[in-house]
Amino acid sequence: MDILDNQQMQIRSAEQESLLALREAIEPLGPEAVDVAALKQAEADLEELFLLVVVGEFNSGKSAFINALLGEDVLPEGVTPTTASINLLRYGPQVTETQSSDFVTERTYPAPFLRDISIVDTPGTNAIIRQHEALTRTFVPRSDMVLFITSADRPFTESERGFMEAIREWGKKIVLVLNKIDLLGNQEELDRVLHFIEEHSVALLGQKSEIFPVSARLAKKARASDNFAERDALLRASHFDELEKYIFSTLDEAGRIRLKLLTPLGIAGRVAEKYKEIAKNRLAVLAEDFRTVENIEAQLQVYESDMKREFAGRISQIENIIYELRERGEAFFDQTIKASRIRDLLSGNKIKREFEERVVADSARRVDDATSGLIDWMVDQDLRLWQGVSEYLNRRRLAGGAEEASRRDEHMIGTVGGGFETSRQALLRSVVQEARTVIDSFDRRQEAEKIAQDMRAAVAGVVAAGGVAALGVIVSIAITSAFVDITGVTAALVSGAIGLFILPYRKRKALQEFRARTQELRDKLIGAMTYQFEAELWRSKERIRESIAPYTRFVRVEQDRVSTAQARLGEIEKELARLRGQIEGIRR
Repeated sequence: MDILDNQQMQIRSAEQESLLALREAIEPLGPEAVDVAALKQAEADLEELFLLVVVGEFNSGKSAFINALLGEDVLPEGVTPTTASINLLRYGPQVTETQSSDFVTERTYPAPFLRDISIVDTPGTNAIIRQHEALTRTFVPRSDMVLFITSADRPFTESERGFMEAIREWGKKIVLVLNKIDLLGNQEELDRVLHFIEEHSVALLGQKSEIFPVSARLAKKARASDNFAERDALLRASHFDELEKYIFSTLDEAGRIRLKLLTPLGIAGRVAEKYKEIAKNRLAVLAEDFRTVENIEAQLQVYESDMKREFAGRISQIENIIYELRERGEAFFDQTIKASRIRDLLSGNKIKREFEERVVADSARRVDDATSGLIDWMVDQDLRLWQGVSEYLNRRRLAGGAEEASRRDEHMIGTVGGGFETSRQALLRSVVQEARTVIDSFDRRQEAEKIAQDMRAAVAGVVAAGGVAALGVIVSIAITSAFVDITGVTAALVSGAIGLFILPYRKRKALQEFRARTQELRDKLIGAMTYQFEAELWRSKERIRESIAPYTRFVRVEQDRVSTAQARLGEIEKELARLRGQIEGIRR
């Protein structure tokens, strides 16, 4: 490619930069190795000679066609697929043969046109050894033009049609050659075969390609003949000169340059289109993932709102118990601390017992029952939250069906993190598994005991040893102690006269203090329980958020990466279109 002028060299440099930029752009999308290799090869091929690749089914006459083009039997003919290999034919001052790999043989021949064109003779599309076909497919993306040889006795076989469908996506210039026309009986039969090929080629390639009917056998025979008349008749019958003229007129200097520079654009365009579609599909998946995360967060907000609303109703039950206790206490003070009961007031133990029976009564049990109900409710709601999130995420993981999810899970073994889908599925699976682990190991008794201990510690400042100590007992002790502390009637009634004088005052003061202490107990109890409820509510939500945090981070990071890659691919496609316009403007 040292025949390029300055403008063409600039185009080539711009193409190489675009190919490099494309490799970098698809990197975040986890590109297939074959696509990265194709881009690298396309960049390297810009420095190489024009590459003409000959493909077709085994025994379609590919090697014979090339030998006819060269005018000498340079390539072996009639070999079996099991021994056939790819032949790379280059210019050389003499005929040489070098085995460059197990399946590629490099040959040289002193044909003048080989100074500008390299030819690749490939094994058949129906080759017994699959490696042959795989290698053939690696040369097709590198080709600047493809000559597709099909045999007149078996035009467009199944393997040939499948191969053409496979190479269509590369956007190569494909010329169809119908070989062995000497096997057909007459022109009518030839026209029928040509019509058949034309119809199928348009369907397979999406466009109409040039079709040349030839007989490589007659062309070779013509060139081997010393009789001018015979040679001329055979050459006309072979139609080979028409194909030769087309090839070498199309592949003049300007034509070669155009096709050569267009080749990497076809490869780059195919890769860019493929990964733009991948990016589009991934963004669609990530959009659903975003909605999944948002839905979970919305569920947590609804959960919090519902819990607080129901908690208010449950905590009011405990408040009512305290209010009822206070009302009984006020009645007790009014009925007990009076002159007619001085004898009873002097008996502290009797009054204390009476207070416990009439005022405290069943308050301890009722507080215990209400608190236990509250704790059990909190534990149940926490478990239901985990179950709901687990089921929701599992439905997301199973989108597409359980069988598909199972297949993905099996595929991920040993390759977690190796790609978008594997990483995403691994994270979803781990989150679901973590939720299931929490659910399976959920110990209601243990959870309830923990909450009760925290509440008890907050209310009383101490944690009773062994089991779940009753909060009601704490209330009973607090109220009874308050009563004993605030009445002070025993000391005040040492003398009857003074006692009768100060009794009403002490009664009012005791009642005031009792109300204050009862309100203080209510505020402390309700405040501590509310605080503990909110702490447990926060803990429940944060455990859920922490469990899905890796998945959430993955979604956010991938959305940014894929969006950036998608935008970059769009920019590269515009640059490729610009370069295509410049190349097609190269003088013909």
